[in-house]
Amino acid sequence: MSLSYPRLATFIAWLGPVLLAGCSAVPQRTALAPGDLLASTPNIDWCGTLALPGEWQDGTPVGGLSDLGWDDDEAMLFLISDRGWLHRARLTFSGSGELRDYEPLDTYPLRGEDGAILESADSDAEALTLENADDDIRGNTQLVIGFEGAAAGKAESHAAGGDVEGIARWQRFLPSGIASEPPHRPAGLSGVEPNGGLEAITALPGHGLVGGIETPPGGWPDKMTRLFTFDDQHEWRYPLADNANSALTALENLDGDLLTLERAYTPPASLVIRLRRAHLNDDGSIDISELARLSNSDGWSVDNFEGLTRIGAHRYLMVSDDNFSLMQRTLLTCFAVTDVDSRARPLESTAFENPVLENPAPENVGP
Repeated sequence: MSLSYPRLATFIAWLGPVLLAGCSAVPQRTALAPGDLLASTPNIDWCGTLALPGEWQDGTPVGGLSDLGWDDDEAMLFLISDRGWLHRARLTFSGSGELRDYEPLDTYPLRGEDGAILESADSDAEALTLENADDDIRGNTQLVIGFEGAAAGKAESHAAGGDVEGIARWQRFLPSGIASEPPHRPAGLSGVEPNGGLEAITALPGHGLVGGIETPPGGWPDKMTRLFTFDDQHEWRYPLADNANSALTALENLDGDLLTLERAYTPPASLVIRLRRAHLNDDGSIDISELARLSNSDGWSVDNFEGLTRIGAHRYLMVSDDNFSLMQRTLLTCFAVTDVDSRARPLESTAFENPVLENPAPENVGP
């Protein structure tokens, strides 16, 4: 199909950074939107975006990133991919807190307790949170990783029919990527679909580890998915946004509430990313307030954002999964939540560019 000149100009403007990031083996600074659009999100301040290359100079693949976790004690970033890879990196921030650079350290394949590399069907790592990562003790960090797959009964029946498919689960790993304990399959994973299961994990005060299901489990209403504690003591009904194909992709702690990340992709090109605040009620309902809506139809250069981690007081990073496609980018974006009292103004409840200093301060490693 031929493109009109305005469309062609827009396409070239978009394609240039994609090709630059794809051809370079170093991160490239970019932006999610022009300055006036960045300034249009009153609840969010943006603090820099990097486009990561498809591979590093040694050939290590970078794509398929599904989640990330910040180790404050080690000043280190962990990232997982849906191909079963664990990446470790250091970050550089300016004196004003803007994300400036990403330094890759090493990459490991995820391994089982026996040290064997996880088989392809069992390596779809989608969710990550860190334990003991901000207790001022170095060397005791544990990675809690969630894996997509079918619920246990479904996976076993598929296997009997000859289909190779992993079982939805979560498991603790050492920072080297070796499992430190057997996998867990809580009741909260019942009814999940192979590509719509455990997509989000965080630790929440008073509840411990909390998981989120990407799309509605079997038997649940449309636009409603499940949050649950890993001890199976609590469950909540999370209302997905009204966009077609909305999916929950990440959770983080926000002052005792949840910061949630949602993605809605409608082929061939519509993409909407939402940041929302979720307050969990004792009756299993959730109060939702909207923090930001980023749509490519409004001029946002968003991609398939799937991962979220907290790097400081109200400061976060999110990462996108490029699906190993030349037409997508791996974006690492820094932002701060500024409207910390937004839970007082819920939108719904369920019952079923920061300025750059002319003379910036010296750059720092870590946020």
